[in-house]
Amino acid sequence: MAVLSYYGIHNIFRRLLETIQDVIVVGICVLLFALMIKALWGMFTEFLNPFNFKYIASELIYILVLVEIYRLLIIYLKEHRIAVDIMIEVGIVSIMREVILHGILDVEPVVLFAIAFLLVSLTILLRYGSLRHDEKEPETRETFFKELKRFFAEKAAE
Repeated sequence: MAVLSYYGIHNIFRRLLETIQDVIVVGICVLLFALMIKALWGMFTEFLNPFNFKYIASELIYILVLVEIYRLLIIYLKEHRIAVDIMIEVGIVSIMREVILHGILDVEPVVLFAIAFLLVSLTILLRYGSLRHDEKEPETRETFFKELKRFFAEKAAE
């Protein structure tokens, strides 16, 4: 019976925990997708009622926020890092959604100043903070099933 080294046990547990974390992230992706479908359905049913611009705009921006979070999770699954630039984009869009939802006229001046300061700060951080990583997609992509087959072939070879 071979005795595992101290580092070998840590590598096994690290890989196990990373796999469990990936399964959790995939579950969150599925839930986000379901939330997007639910929001789209709500928008569709809202079109049958008298037009409510505030609700439609709010739901549309909500879907965009969910898409950005979904993209963040996909990058996490690919690279096992959190993309801070995408989190800042989500923050900016979420703030704008809340302002649209509550109405700019109903916000107190001090809160409005704080929101403006936060938006300017996040925008400056996004632009000059050197947070962006160049996301390079492969020039040619295979179909989902071919990529999945190649993935399992690589795992079997390890």
